[in-house]
Amino acid sequence: MADPTPVIDDLRAESDELDRLVSRLSPERWELATPAPGWTVAHQIAHLAWTDRSALVAVTDAEAFRALVEKALARPDAFVDEGAQEGVRLPPGELLSAWRDARAALEQAL
Repeated sequence: MADPTPVIDDLRAESDELDRLVSRLSPERWELATPAPGWTVAHQIAHLAWTDRSALVAVTDAEAFRALVEKALARPDAFVDEGAQEGVRLPPGELLSAWRDARAALEQAL
């Protein structure tokens, strides 16, 4: 099996750089539109947090991941957006903290 360390290191570096960029934003700037139609900066970070949590489930809990896949298959056009929408409801500081926690847990698991 190939050593995943370089990929994990790259993911950490990219995430850290994005974290540095968004952590400086005022709460109002978290509401700025991004190139993804209908998504703000907050949506993007919420999506990353949700994705990291989902990946953590895939790595650590096969049964829970099967359930997650079933939900995705039942709502393929909305599943990802709904996951991001949950995080958007958080204040920026809480959302950023949730993303940091999720990516740290995923990195540890990987």
